[in-house]
Amino acid sequence: MNAHVQFEKRLPVKLTCSAFLTLKRSGAFAAYEKSELLDGEISGVPRQEPDEPESDASVPIKLRVEDYGLLQRSHELEPYGRTELIDGDIYAMSPQYRPHGYAKDELAYRMRRALETLALDVHVATDQSITLSAHSEPQPDIILTTEPRGEGPIPGGTVRLIVEVADTTVRFDLDAKAGVYAMAGVAEYWVVDVNARIIYRMTTPTGETYGVTTTHPFGDAIEAATVAGLRIDTSAL
Repeated sequence: MNAHVQFEKRLPVKLTCSAFLTLKRSGAFAAYEKSELLDGEISGVPRQEPDEPESDASVPIKLRVEDYGLLQRSHELEPYGRTELIDGDIYAMSPQYRPHGYAKDELAYRMRRALETLALDVHVATDQSITLSAHSEPQPDIILTTEPRGEGPIPGGTVRLIVEVADTTVRFDLDAKAGVYAMAGVAEYWVVDVNARIIYRMTTPTGETYGVTTTHPFGDAIEAATVAGLRIDTSAL
């Protein structure tokens, strides 16, 4: 396993002046006395209540789901390809090469077959946006949802299980994304590490963390903790 590749740091995209102006003209920063763009990052001075002590301290501005949608509709994010919003920051999504793509497709296929056999009202979605909070709209590799049809992103409240397949983003998926998913109350989260050939299964979300994490090497069967009867053979991964 190439440890340097596995723990590559994932950084948010640097926004352009055009994107900043698009957001400012829309009123996205109305809650701030002033806002500015420095090296692709937006910060601002929050408006204060009359009884609050004066302060000109600047803080990072977290983008909202509606701000993210505006940038997409305005084509401001086209240079970055596929993107996702994680805790107020926009991230470009990594290219999917064969190890990642094969593991994702194989796992999604096996999940579909297993769910059909169980006759549960749970469906497999891949590479779709889900709305989790005011500041997060990720695009997980695999989502188990009870509401696959409809307009817009998959509602977070319909999500039973999320799977992220990772080669260069393992640390980000285990840390930042796990925190976002736990805070949103996603009951179960798997990270498939294709380099180490391990699946991390996380359950029992509490605040920004999952209370229980177990590891399952490729080749072993893995059972979902929150979807009764869902058992997946990983020998083909």
